[in-house]
Amino acid sequence: MWSRVWPHVRAVLVALHVVAVTVLALPVPDGVQDRATWQQPTVRQEMRDWADALNAVGFETTPEVLEDRLWHLAHGYATARDSVLAPFGPYYEYCGTFQGWRMFSGPQMFPATLHIDISEAGAWRPVFVERDRRYGWLARELDSYRFRALRFRMQSSVGFEGDYELFARWVAVRAANDFPTADRVRVRLFRYRLQTPAEVQAATPVFGQFEQEIVLPLRGTP
Repeated sequence: MWSRVWPHVRAVLVALHVVAVTVLALPVPDGVQDRATWQQPTVRQEMRDWADALNAVGFETTPEVLEDRLWHLAHGYATARDSVLAPFGPYYEYCGTFQGWRMFSGPQMFPATLHIDISEAGAWRPVFVERDRRYGWLARELDSYRFRALRFRMQSSVGFEGDYELFARWVAVRAANDFPTADRVRVRLFRYRLQTPAEVQAATPVFGQFEQEIVLPLRGTP
C-alpha cells in the first residue's frame, strides 16, 4: 500500500517545496519600507526622470507626488509579501533556504569613491584612493572582492553608519602602525554623478563633493 501512496505524497511534498521557493523568490527592493532609503541621490534622480517621462506623454505629476504614490504601492506590496511568506517561515528555517541577498535593483547613478589621507607636519596627503594605482596603501585588503561588497553597503545604504565608523577606526590603527610620523588620518567619500557616454568621450571633468568625513588622531592609537 505504501508503495502506491508514496508517489502521491512525494508529488505533494515536491509541489509544496516549489511553491515555497517560488514565493520566496518574489522580488522586493532592499529597504523599500524604509522611507530614508528613498532619499538617496540615485532614487531622487530616478523620480525626476520618471516624472519628466510621464509628463511628456500627458500624465501630469511631480517627483514628490510620484514618490508618495510609489511609496504606498511598494509598502503595500512588501507587507502583502511578508504575509504570504509567514506560513513558510518554519520550513525556510529548517531547510536553510532563506534568500540572504538580493540582485542589483538598478545602476548606482551617484557612486562614491573611498579616499584615505594622512596628516604629516600639518599637511594632508592621500595614501589610498579607490581605483587609483598611485595611492595603493591597503589596496590588497580594500580591493578584495569581499571588502568591496561591504564598502559598497557602507557608502550606499542607510543603516551602515556604525560600520563606517568602525572601519575608520580600523584604518586609524593600521595608519598609526604604517605611518609613525603622521598625527591624523582622514577617511571620506567622494560622491559624484555618473557621466553619460558623451561626457566620457569628451573627457569632461568629473565634479562632485566629499562627504561622510571622519578624522581621527593617530598619536596614542594602539
